[in-house]
Amino acid sequence: MSKNQIETKILKSSRGKLFFADDFSKYGSPENIRQVLSRLEKEAVLVRLAHGIYLKPKIDPLLGIINPNIEEVAKEIAKRDKARIAATGVLALYLLGLSTQIPLKAVYLTDGSQREIKIGNRSIKFKKTAARSFAIKDDLLHLIVQALKEKGQKENNDDFLIQLKPSILKLDPSVIKSQLRYTPVWIQKEVNEIKKNE
Repeated sequence: MSKNQIETKILKSSRGKLFFADDFSKYGSPENIRQVLSRLEKEAVLVRLAHGIYLKPKIDPLLGIINPNIEEVAKEIAKRDKARIAATGVLALYLLGLSTQIPLKAVYLTDGSQREIKIGNRSIKFKKTAARSFAIKDDLLHLIVQALKEKGQKENNDDFLIQLKPSILKLDPSVIKSQLRYTPVWIQKEVNEIKKNE
């Protein structure tokens, strides 16, 4: 085991890169790895975002450390865990451009393990869901479904559907044909109605 190997790998990487303690498992025992990462954190080479998750920060001369985009962190965690994730609620509205408010709590459905990770004043929550929730493979359709669910059936007023229309019109017809059937009936009705009247 070489502590230098860990350090070299981190120093050679670009700023803004995330590291997981597990990334270095081939270089030594968990205790040794923790010591090296802890020292690099004290030396301000790394910032510890959450348990076992570190960032080689981008630094702005005026703003200081620039925290990574929450979505990037969520995707990296999912990649590491070999899990699928899908944005829900307010986050889905934000990603579709229907809300300018960046949610402080980003909630994702996952087929991996359920947990919450705090990063500064924000958090990422992974909610365990049944594998059938991932029957929709298309990211855009998934966001549209989650946005409609967030607004709720009663609240789906015409104004909201008008805002959502450009996203619905971007859907590939083959996606609608093969995947829309996995969504609630009322959502199928709204999407088909908009497509029919385009």
